[in-house]
Amino acid sequence: MAPPLPTTRTNTLPVELIRHIIHDVWFSLVDGEWRSRWRFYRAVSLVSRTWREAITSIALRCVMIQTPRDFTIYRILVERRWGLDPTSTHVKRVAPAAREFFQRSEMHVVVSDWSCPSSMGFYFMTDYACIPRYIPAARHISIIIKELPSNDRSILPYRPLFEFLSQYTATKELYLLWTYTHINRYVLPSDQVHGVTYLRVHEYPRCVCHNYHYAGGHKHDHECFSYYLPMLFPDLQHLHLDTPYILKCLSTPRSVTLLTLEAPPIYYLPSLGHFSSLMGWNIVSALALGLFRRDEPDAPRKKIVVNAGAQEPAGWRQAVAACKLHDVELELHHVYLSPTSESA
Repeated sequence: MAPPLPTTRTNTLPVELIRHIIHDVWFSLVDGEWRSRWRFYRAVSLVSRTWREAITSIALRCVMIQTPRDFTIYRILVERRWGLDPTSTHVKRVAPAAREFFQRSEMHVVVSDWSCPSSMGFYFMTDYACIPRYIPAARHISIIIKELPSNDRSILPYRPLFEFLSQYTATKELYLLWTYTHINRYVLPSDQVHGVTYLRVHEYPRCVCHNYHYAGGHKHDHECFSYYLPMLFPDLQHLHLDTPYILKCLSTPRSVTLLTLEAPPIYYLPSLGHFSSLMGWNIVSALALGLFRRDEPDAPRKKIVVNAGAQEPAGWRQAVAACKLHDVELELHHVYLSPTSESA
């Protein structure tokens, strides 16, 4: 039998599959060590021109900044692709052409790299205020917050973060993800974040104003970070809470019309099995104190959506009665499988 004819076709994967593989690996490194992230970037870049173009595009579409080294590398990548704005004479800034590209990108910032040599010497290693000069826009921003100093009456650790966020007025979606449960001793930043219409929060910071005694009864300090956090987003329409929080301990802008609560079946009783619960939200008390109160009779009704397990969550009937009393819509979505159902 004659030998097969030679072929010039190369045995390469389809470009879309290459991009999909690289994206999954790149995104898995969002909270990883910065050296691992950029070693992966360099290794992929050396495979071929196609792989190099793919990893560069993905790194710019899914921006990850955790340390000053990350930001330095991004400055190099951005300057190499778009150059600097010649009209910006006082500070270096990427050329305006980059804005259109980054409007379809997402940015993930891990707040963990800080130093506090003394009670008055707190500072972040990354200069967050400079990031918008090189990443001028983002469709979605996620902020992953590691443990910070427990008291900011002097050091104000959230001020740089909100100064940074306030520059992204075209960003509609924001995810604030605290990686730990903590008690609020933080002072409310002064910078409002305009443009955000969807805010999702994981491990909402706990309010401690109840520890203080006021002559008029329980009140919130005018700088309470927990109570007034949603008010920093004046254009907010949809507030989404991943983890239980006492709803009477927060204030929302009038623009908020939808509240989504995640209630997976993480509780267990031998008589019930795994079940969801609304008890940690205290919806009844929050509505009684004015949450989602309509200012005008003809204003649109506001809505609470509960994402729970297959069964009706504990406290559901009380929540239904309270929402009916205060003219608030309430919807139950069965989106979680119980651990027993998953194993079956």
